[in-house]
Amino acid sequence: MIRQVLTLILAFVGGFLVVGGWIWAPKVSSAMSSFVSVGPSVSLFADANRLGRPEVAPVVRRCIFRVVDVGPDAMKMEPSAAYFILKAGTMQANISTLAGKPEDSRSEYRTVSVAIKWGELADCIYAQDDRELCDADNRAAAVEATTKFFAHAKQTGASAGKPAISASDARDIENVGDRLLLMLKNHRRYGTLVGADFGSFAPAEIMQVMRGEQATRDICKR
Repeated sequence: MIRQVLTLILAFVGGFLVVGGWIWAPKVSSAMSSFVSVGPSVSLFADANRLGRPEVAPVVRRCIFRVVDVGPDAMKMEPSAAYFILKAGTMQANISTLAGKPEDSRSEYRTVSVAIKWGELADCIYAQDDRELCDADNRAAAVEATTKFFAHAKQTGASAGKPAISASDARDIENVGDRLLLMLKNHRRYGTLVGADFGSFAPAEIMQVMRGEQATRDICKR
């Protein structure tokens, strides 16, 4: 019974975010930021001055509609709302896991799709000028997108009672992951990203880079 209630609550919240989130996202985001004065959820242990609000980051404004296809509504939708829709899709991809439901082809496809979208967003963010990550909001967006990609990529791995993803999907995820790790190493050396930005519960791939690479300079100091 408790599991059924949890499923209904998660489905309701996910549906609200997807259907009406693009209308309310800017207001909800503003209210949440005034209530909680920390950075994105993946980085609760980072220096508050280093991380801002990813949904309002200039790099998200430039990149989000390459990832979230809303058709003609893109002309009138706030980028922060489209970012909210991407996060809603992330929540929906996790509903089956949280509710204890077995994986099926649809939920597996959803997990792969969400992983790829976060990876594409992170890829676009890192493709900007390196000093863009000196901005707290941009840095927060890079941290969240990178963390969510690797977290969802891990969920696509085959395990007992869970089907393996296609070879093509596995190759796509591996290629995105390799690119992100390479760019992550560069930003670690540049001093634009540090381990604390990702918090204590970051995916192992990220923490391996943060521990294995050393900052050789700080490009944010002019």
